[in-house]
Amino acid sequence: MFENQRTAALVDANPNGIPNLKKGTLFTGAIHIFCGIVGAGVLALPQSLGWLGWVAGPLLLITFYITSLISSWLLADCYEVDGVENGRYHDIVKHILGLKWAYVVSTFQLVNIFLIDIAYTITAGKAMSTLALTACGWQGIAEGDCFDTTWAMTVIFGGVQIVSSQVPNLESAWWVSFIGVLTSLFYASVALVLGMIHAKNHLGSVGGLSASPINKAFNVMGSLGAIGFAYSFSTILVEIQDTLKQPPKASKTMSNAITISVTGSFLFYFLVAIGGYASLGEDVPGYILAGLPGPQWVIFVSNLCVLLHMWSAYQIFAHPMFDTLESHVKAFMLRRAKARGDTELPARVEELKRASMAAKTNTADAKATPMDAKPPGAGAEGQPQLRRLSRVSAMSTAASQGLQRLSQNAAMYRVSTGFVNETVPSNEEHFLLPIWQRVIIRSCYVVVTTIIAVVMPFFGQMAGLVGALAFFPLTIFFPIECWRRVYKPKGWFNIMLASIEVFMGLVSIAATIASVRNIINSWGSFKIFGSTGGIH
Repeated sequence: MFENQRTAALVDANPNGIPNLKKGTLFTGAIHIFCGIVGAGVLALPQSLGWLGWVAGPLLLITFYITSLISSWLLADCYEVDGVENGRYHDIVKHILGLKWAYVVSTFQLVNIFLIDIAYTITAGKAMSTLALTACGWQGIAEGDCFDTTWAMTVIFGGVQIVSSQVPNLESAWWVSFIGVLTSLFYASVALVLGMIHAKNHLGSVGGLSASPINKAFNVMGSLGAIGFAYSFSTILVEIQDTLKQPPKASKTMSNAITISVTGSFLFYFLVAIGGYASLGEDVPGYILAGLPGPQWVIFVSNLCVLLHMWSAYQIFAHPMFDTLESHVKAFMLRRAKARGDTELPARVEELKRASMAAKTNTADAKATPMDAKPPGAGAEGQPQLRRLSRVSAMSTAASQGLQRLSQNAAMYRVSTGFVNETVPSNEEHFLLPIWQRVIIRSCYVVVTTIIAVVMPFFGQMAGLVGALAFFPLTIFFPIECWRRVYKPKGWFNIMLASIEVFMGLVSIAATIASVRNIINSWGSFKIFGSTGGIH
């Protein structure tokens, strides 16, 4: 993408990409991206549009779409640079911008994961409260006698997550992602259909929702963060691109997949936001399913799908955090074993590494054909050797082959952080801590996110904070800076990229300030043990 804007020499060692045996295609890539984008963030968009009004709201939705599309194209172009294939977001940043910037992007990834898990816990607790209230109505139980307290529901959800988190790794529960995809598409589709049905109300105004001048200003800025939350999908793009088969070149396939999926999700977002605000006007809530009229069973099933999606999505985002935390414990245990002269654990790790190297060698030999067989280290004349930035897998040969088949057949991707200790095998490679240590580490993480969700159960404000903090660095700044460093654009295109950075940087700063202020403001009048009812 943007070949005409490149002034640097071509840096790709192979115009058709590094040949591989992966199974990812344009179709699987587009589906993964679309399902990764469409989620809980869509439920806050109608109110965000409401604060902005009928003119600024649609224009800013379009602006976020265009800038996200451009930056995603740029990131796809950085997958292979100087003959090096970068399979993770932080690998791209490390290879192009250096180790310090890789630490920065990894920090944002970890913060983003942590805040997203809090936002998902808030959403789940309130969805459970709405479900309980609806069920009580069906049973003729008075609202005051109904067990629908939000904080209690949040604690119950946290307890369920403690149990669910003890699954060793997501390869042991691949169906978790499948559940998330189906449920998120269902409730988002319900929000779309109900919004379109009731859009005939023609509510809303150019000036947007009414509020005092100071509250209006902060809510407008906070709504920008909520839009950013809906578009904070860049952390999965590189991982998805790493599942694509080559040839054709992965960057070309990925660019087309990005165009299809991001455009499709934008149309989805746009219609949900327009329909929700036109249906409810001044009464549009921060969580659109709490306000849209419709058959009770449809709303009930939709909230049930929200709950199931939050359960699965929490696990998908939490496991990279578990892997990061537990890798350092495993590395500490390995160092301690060596210091004590214990040879059992170090020998086991080395044995797994040798088995992994043998498996990798066998896989490489299987890929070779008489047409491409070359001596080790040989490359085309005048071209750098094709390489790949990835750590050595340390799983057994059987496990490696099993996971490879699963990953190839499903074209699955895995999110990774840059703070994993790569001297030890990962959880996905079936090198696990003792179960009692995993229980302590994972339970502590879930307890922390649950406590924060209990004391700050503000879905719209938390979504705004997550989007404000993550959108600019991960979706705008690093993709543009990496592409600029590699391809060195000049003229109007370079000016356009700089303008996008400045504008989105200012938007993110304003949205962060507003989201923090709105959370503090909501917290000031909030009673932890007095919160009941649905999502607002």
